[in-house]
Amino acid sequence: MLVMATLPVIDWNDCLLRDLRALHQKASVHVYAAMVMIDPFACWEDFADLLKDAKISGVVNFPPASIIERPTAGMPVNTGLELEFRRMEWFASLGFKILFTAARDSEITVAEKRLGSRLEGIVYLPEEALALRVCDQMELVSLGQQGSAIPKFSLLNTTAPRRPVRKT
Repeated sequence: MLVMATLPVIDWNDCLLRDLRALHQKASVHVYAAMVMIDPFACWEDFADLLKDAKISGVVNFPPASIIERPTAGMPVNTGLELEFRRMEWFASLGFKILFTAARDSEITVAEKRLGSRLEGIVYLPEEALALRVCDQMELVSLGQQGSAIPKFSLLNTTAPRRPVRKT
């Protein structure tokens, strides 16, 4: 909830840019930068250059557009999702690895079709996951591949065995 509550106050993408510019050591090859992909003010070329300079190998859309964006009168429901996919495709075309965060099962299906072989994995983040308390260590749990060639992960998983993939 902290991230969602601060979106109108803090420009998370600008914070990432500032941190990338101040970074003194290069990242490992398994680091993904979380970005708000529907940011209308971001200079995506600057992001790409700074991510490459920092040796960050991938990007993830976080939080997903479907959680941030609420449909308004006259606006198609999936405008943000479409923009998110286009930005993810653009980053993939530059050689970045792609993790896609989805809030709904239907988004997972579309991501698998749309991003295909460029997709390294899917992070399932239903809206109820936003109720998790932000803390020093949060587990990213493997959900396996669930009938797909693409691995799936979650921050909220009550049915599968808890196998931490990475603690942040």
